[in-house]
Amino acid sequence: MPVWLDAIPEKAVKVPRPETRRWLLFLAIVMSGGIALTLWNWTTERTGFIFWFTVLGLPFSLWGLLFSLRRFAYKAEQVGAESRNVEREVLIDRETCRGQRCAWILETCVQHFSGNSPGALMKAVSRAAPASETSTPRGSKTAVRYAALASFQTDLDTELIYATSTLIAHIQKMTDSLPKDIHCCLMLDCDDDIRVRLEDHFRKELAARTGRDFRLLSGKGLAAFDTWLDQRWDTPGIFAGVSFSLPAQPDEGDADAITLVVLSNRKAPGYPDAVCLHRPERGQEIRLAKTLDRALLWAAIDPEVLKTAWYTGPILSSGSGWNMACEDNGVTFSLSKDNHGIDPSLGYAEHAAPWLVIILASAVCSDNGPQVIAAQPTADKDDIWVAVITKEEVRKETSRDVKDKS
Repeated sequence: MPVWLDAIPEKAVKVPRPETRRWLLFLAIVMSGGIALTLWNWTTERTGFIFWFTVLGLPFSLWGLLFSLRRFAYKAEQVGAESRNVEREVLIDRETCRGQRCAWILETCVQHFSGNSPGALMKAVSRAAPASETSTPRGSKTAVRYAALASFQTDLDTELIYATSTLIAHIQKMTDSLPKDIHCCLMLDCDDDIRVRLEDHFRKELAARTGRDFRLLSGKGLAAFDTWLDQRWDTPGIFAGVSFSLPAQPDEGDADAITLVVLSNRKAPGYPDAVCLHRPERGQEIRLAKTLDRALLWAAIDPEVLKTAWYTGPILSSGSGWNMACEDNGVTFSLSKDNHGIDPSLGYAEHAAPWLVIILASAVCSDNGPQVIAAQPTADKDDIWVAVITKEEVRKETSRDVKDKS
């Protein structure tokens, strides 16, 4: 579940102190009224203790009682406001700690028109040449220019089996070094027309090859990862995010892509160079500056520390919202040289797009410093996810490391 700091009530305002001049004026009115009423209605001799107490003491006592009640109410309101503010600060600290949970990237795999390694994809991005060709998608009779995995158009079932085997081999290599009792979750995101034939086969093959029970998550994309950070945080575990973006009817400039990212919520000794993917933040174009600011809070770093940005999605590629968000947050990297939009070179990979930029950013993070990614997973929705990738973990909550299998 997302961390909604905005849902926390605003700080209680300082309770105003009762104004002394008004109460002195009220005292004068009460005393004058008490004296006038007493003199008007007193028919006996105007001497003695009773008379003077009625003239002066009784009005003053009435005023003192009212003033004491008002003072008590003021102190009660003041203590209540201070107590609410203390509770608010505790809640903010607790939610910020939860927001600063992160996961280590243990394994990645990608299959794309431009290559099957982060290095090949980065070379394609640096060339800035469109990686596309005219191809007829399997769900259409009209040719479209996009970055297609041509083999999937001619023999989809065979290629899905081969791709599944490749991805599971990467997961198996990683799980062989981890304890048998570690909790395993699988996020499988694919196009609806291949879900039935892919989902069941992938789970069975994964269980058979790894000997582990992977729980299939109901969520998709970075939303599933965000939920996993919360629901599975207390138990050491891994998150295998698999995306098959093979649209039957792609648009011009789209791309086929298959991605795998395996993350662990504990630091694994067998992966000393693993980088951290911090909790992602979801927003819209109109509030991208705040979304980026919140993502930086989850990573607990200043914007000046960021070295490079990677973004994907129609809104981010066509508009200026992302550049403005970076400027508003005070980033110091070059928005012309270090701000990489991958869609012109690699094409838009839809629900695989966030994982594609995560793979690219994680590949250069160790040498180039903290990276930030922004991705729009669905073309017809303006939801944009922003996340930071760093070399070192930054969080307040404590956790036990994952122990070696031995």
